[in-house]
Amino acid sequence: MGPRDRSGGQRRSTGKRWAAQAFGMAIFGLLSFMLLFQMRQDRMAALTTATATADRLARVLEAHTRETVSSVGAVLSTTALHLGMMNDAAALQPERVLAVLSANVRSLPYLKALTFIGADALVVASTHSKVADKIDASSRDYFQKHAAGERGTLIGIATPSLVTPHLIVPITQRVETAGGDFAGVLVAVIDFRYFEAFFKTLSVGERGLVALYSGDNAMIPETPFNEARIDAAVRTDRLFGADALASAVEGTFRAETPLDGVDRIVGIREVDGLFLGVMVGLSVDEVLAGWRDGTRSHAIVWLAAGCGVVGLTILLLGQMHRRDRVTEALRAAGERLCRNEQHLTRAQNVSRMGSWELDPVSGQLIWSPMMYRIFGQPKSFRPTIGGLFDIVGPKARDGLQSLLDRAISGVVPSALEFDVTRPDGETRRCRCKCEPVISTGNKTVAIVGTLQDVTEQRRAEAERLDLERQLQQALKMEALGTLAGGIAHDLNNALVPVLGLTECVMENLPAGGAERADLELVIDGATRARDLVRQILAFSRKEAPEREPVDIAKVVDMGWELLLRALPFGVRMERRCAAGALVLADHSQIDQVIVNLVTNAVQAIGDGPGTVTVSVTAQRDTAPGKARLTVEDTGPGMDETTRSRVFEPFFTTKPVGEGTGLGLAVVHGIVTSHGGSIECRNRPGGGTVFDVFLPLFETAVAEPIPCDFI
Repeated sequence: MGPRDRSGGQRRSTGKRWAAQAFGMAIFGLLSFMLLFQMRQDRMAALTTATATADRLARVLEAHTRETVSSVGAVLSTTALHLGMMNDAAALQPERVLAVLSANVRSLPYLKALTFIGADALVVASTHSKVADKIDASSRDYFQKHAAGERGTLIGIATPSLVTPHLIVPITQRVETAGGDFAGVLVAVIDFRYFEAFFKTLSVGERGLVALYSGDNAMIPETPFNEARIDAAVRTDRLFGADALASAVEGTFRAETPLDGVDRIVGIREVDGLFLGVMVGLSVDEVLAGWRDGTRSHAIVWLAAGCGVVGLTILLLGQMHRRDRVTEALRAAGERLCRNEQHLTRAQNVSRMGSWELDPVSGQLIWSPMMYRIFGQPKSFRPTIGGLFDIVGPKARDGLQSLLDRAISGVVPSALEFDVTRPDGETRRCRCKCEPVISTGNKTVAIVGTLQDVTEQRRAEAERLDLERQLQQALKMEALGTLAGGIAHDLNNALVPVLGLTECVMENLPAGGAERADLELVIDGATRARDLVRQILAFSRKEAPEREPVDIAKVVDMGWELLLRALPFGVRMERRCAAGALVLADHSQIDQVIVNLVTNAVQAIGDGPGTVTVSVTAQRDTAPGKARLTVEDTGPGMDETTRSRVFEPFFTTKPVGEGTGLGLAVVHGIVTSHGGSIECRNRPGGGTVFDVFLPLFETAVAEPIPCDFI
């Protein structure tokens, strides 16, 4: 028996060794296949991503070019209007025309030059310093079109400049006299070098390129080769070859650049309505650089995995020769099992997670020690299904029963969360998960699960969600401020020519005339629009105030009469002013805070009788000292929802068309920009109180301020 047993054991060992070697070779081959497959997939993904990036960058460049041309067209229209107002020939002298051109060319930083060509096709004046005398533009297509009556803005194809030897894309506008006669053509030239910084932000790589093309010529503002410069041009077919460019439509293609021999993925777009196109090229070599780095990483992983497989195979083979140490291995395994059980117990204590097992046939329920702690039950408590239902209570009983029923049917149910009230009265949030143990006969023989105390986690999640909501609100306010500031600056720029040109025209009209009265209405409306722009700028805090020591009580006193005149019938005002409330602030902005708060208080009172009280005090009992401005009314007050949103921009409770929602938002912006704070609360007995706190200017000199009651 002994020899036969040893012979049989040797045969089994030999078979296991051969099986281990075959397993190692199979794993090694599988890893090699996976490496090659992953390399191929990563390369395709890199090229696909680069194609999408080239198309996206081309769209961005197209939009930027369209906006640039649109801005230049607006400047041309304004300049043409100004020139057209010069009615007589003397007014169109080169010196006066040059002054107008110089004033308007500075409105856009990327305007290289403005040139005015008279009705005789000769250049009258140009902001370019290299203008020769008697330059004739009669042969230019844009001049012929405008002379024939074309009034819109024309964008021609790239052509040599009349003034310099460089290639330009002319943007032109017809100039007419006040009577509608043809007075000449206004030509704008864009300085493409100004856009170098923008083109570099497109991140096309060291060997990528960005180009604008018009007809057969291309301007290359961002390129790795020195032959093409931004103030020169190359033929378009030298960039991508005549065949590639002829077959290219809007989108992407891949071609080799004849100019430097670099293989590139190109995104190409044509600007709608213009003789302009944009191209963005990404070097295929640079695109695949990351893929090559990843390939090396995969190779290292593959080598490590291969070595691991070889080592594992050797380990398995060596283990077969140590069967005589089975007893020692079993003892060591028993020790490890004991340690693992200890580790499991510690892990459950740390994670506050218990485990349980249910026999669906006998109903026997086994708990880990942590389950007793979660439910607050003593060790003497015997866990049963009925006892478990009593612990969780009637609210969670149906859900727990459904969880167990689904597990018994062989389905892994979703986790269930419920609240448990422990014997000490504390309520804990628990999360229960389970899954069935299926026998070979497809029968559920047991249900195992976990129960975790997630009370602290849910509290932390609630706090995190609250912080996220606060962050989103702050980001929204910042975005609204940025948007409002941008719109205000654009409106302010649009109002400048309205006010300036209207005042110029009004100077030539006699006083008392109907036309002059109409223009005065235009100026009055534009002035009110400019004041609204200033309010928006104050809200966005993009204007730096001119600050000086200001006594708030004096500001109230100076504007008191004006505030009284604006009061509706039935509303009266009280003034309680303390001396010495001196702050470092912008006088006009403090006045605006007072007017906005009083106006808001009067509107809150409405048509009924009421009182608005304005108080100013200096609080020096705190460090640092604060000046306090209080405006309170006897209106209906605010509910909590309105009070929580009262300082939000564009929030108003007034009907559509009666309020902008900017008044209190502007107040909040002014106060915070001065290092102060503002609070809103309901007044006992009805009404609202706004308290403004600003840092005191310590060198304040107290002066008596008249206080009265009206």
